[in-house]
Amino acid sequence: MKIWKMLILCFIIGLIAVPTVSAEKGYSENSKNKVVLDSTDKDYIVSSWIENSSGTENLLSILLTQSISQGQTITNNVNVGPGVNYLEVDLNWGDTSDSLTLSVYTPSGSKLGTYSDNSDGSVNGRIRINIDPSQGYVQQGTWKFKVYGESISGTQSYTFNVYQH
Repeated sequence: MKIWKMLILCFIIGLIAVPTVSAEKGYSENSKNKVVLDSTDKDYIVSSWIENSSGTENLLSILLTQSISQGQTITNNVNVGPGVNYLEVDLNWGDTSDSLTLSVYTPSGSKLGTYSDNSDGSVNGRIRINIDPSQGYVQQGTWKFKVYGESISGTQSYTFNVYQH
């Protein structure tokens, strides 16, 4: 009788453990995805930009053209409204001899990370990332995107765009 109880207990524990291992493996197989928890306990998955077949569904897009120099930081504020499923961020300067970085902050002030030219998988003078909440919608409010001139000779022009889907 005790053996059957032990076998049933082991079987139940085995069933509970399998989904946990599978979920963790899903994130570890794609090293370009990064899961970040912000101060409001909301998980965000930051990944390389993936072209959407439904690119016309943009709720709102901003496009800025600016110039930056060595050591300079320019903060771009983007207001995100309700019901946004994910953000598509595109920082494009096109010159691989210069280096820019992009730091992303949620409205609650949590830093999701700092991204460089190779963060999206290629070195092409461009940073393209998607920011997806693991559940629900993107946090409403003012998101901050800080562009930093890491290594620039003279000045470097760039465009910055955030699509809200």
